[in-house]
Amino acid sequence: MFWLRLVFIFFLVVINISLAQSNDIALVKEDSLSVKSNSDNSTHDEKIFINEIRIIGNNKTKPEIILRELTFSENSFVSYNDLKFNETRVFSLGLFSDVKFILNKEEDKNILFILVQESWYIWPIPFIDIADRDWKKLTYGLHLNIQNLTGRNENLITGFSLGYDPKFYLRYYNPIINQKHNLLLQIQTLIQKRTNRSLEAIKVSNNQNYNENYFLLDFLIGKRINQFNTVTGSISYEYLKVTDYFPLRTVSSTGIDKFFSVQLSYSLDTRDFTAYPKKGTNLNFAYRKAGLGDSEVDFNIFAFEVKKIYQVVYPIFYFRNYSRILSGPILPYYSNSFLGYGERLRGYFKKIYETNSMVFNTVEIRFPLIEKYFLQLQVPLIPEELLRYTLSLDIHTFYDNALMFNKNDKLSKKKFINGFGFGFSFLVLPYRSINLEFAWNEKLKSEIILDLNFPF
Repeated sequence: MFWLRLVFIFFLVVINISLAQSNDIALVKEDSLSVKSNSDNSTHDEKIFINEIRIIGNNKTKPEIILRELTFSENSFVSYNDLKFNETRVFSLGLFSDVKFILNKEEDKNILFILVQESWYIWPIPFIDIADRDWKKLTYGLHLNIQNLTGRNENLITGFSLGYDPKFYLRYYNPIINQKHNLLLQIQTLIQKRTNRSLEAIKVSNNQNYNENYFLLDFLIGKRINQFNTVTGSISYEYLKVTDYFPLRTVSSTGIDKFFSVQLSYSLDTRDFTAYPKKGTNLNFAYRKAGLGDSEVDFNIFAFEVKKIYQVVYPIFYFRNYSRILSGPILPYYSNSFLGYGERLRGYFKKIYETNSMVFNTVEIRFPLIEKYFLQLQVPLIPEELLRYTLSLDIHTFYDNALMFNKNDKLSKKKFINGFGFGFSFLVLPYRSINLEFAWNEKLKSEIILDLNFPF
């Protein structure tokens, strides 16, 4: 999906080179996430009384979707820093290509204008992408994303992919099924033929790999307590069949595991901008019980993730801890924890580690080189909403470490690895980040990494 958009942007930039004098394309350096004020001068900490809030540009989006993100309301005091924080919160909805807060004085009233430019909400596009952050695992297909379905930030996503791990998926998400109680709903299904990821599972078959036919139906309901806290609960039905059975490839000796599972989750998110934050905390905790009733499947997964971001003058400091603990009487290979797929440690980026449980830590210091260039393209017959992008570039240093261990492992058998390095991130917000990094492990073995994952 990302590559098609990137090629599209490149094509339009080429058009700009040939039509440079026609002003069809404008590249403007603009701090679109800073509050502009036409009222009296004020310091960043001084409180300003907001008499009225007016939203402009939300042709489809309902006003309450924007207002519910604000930490203040009309007829209340707010500082410049609070306004700037709330501006990025609105941008984080992912519904707008640009957001501006403009404070204006009319007679004796302070009017806060919230100016938004809505994004294109329907994306029926063919795509080429990579699976597991591995350039050898190409996947391609058709993806349809209908965002902001009725103006209330609902999403309807469906599509299919071929190539590596072919699949069909369908997901519906509604953040406000009940406005009075702030309830949210998500229903999703997935049908996939996926390649086994466990190295332990293929040792018994002379390293001959096998496939898993997988089906998931998941129903989730949750409550948004306030702008920062959310709790959810879900129940799922899962079906997994292996093409070649050996013990622990499935719990059942038939080679087919069919089971229900439940999950309870809590999320805290005070980040200013979710795609590329400069401050805030993001904490996620989830407990999953796989196998209900008389099912042969019976294991538990505890997952904990915390991200802390803050800025000191110029650099931005990022700290992340991700822990995943697996427990239960019988632990099938597909339930294990892995490094080398979705989670990767720089310095051992291409190496795969597999254990029951792991603890993964990251520290990054980022120095923005280009902050939020607003790219507005103008091409005949193409909607403007498809031609607005926010671009950023930074240089950063990093340190990663991980502790990998199995159930009942002694301390001497636990695996500890680490890596460090530096790199550059080019962000096309809110879609993807292109990262070029140079990493070393504790043995000072080096590697060059080209990755498409968001930096944090």
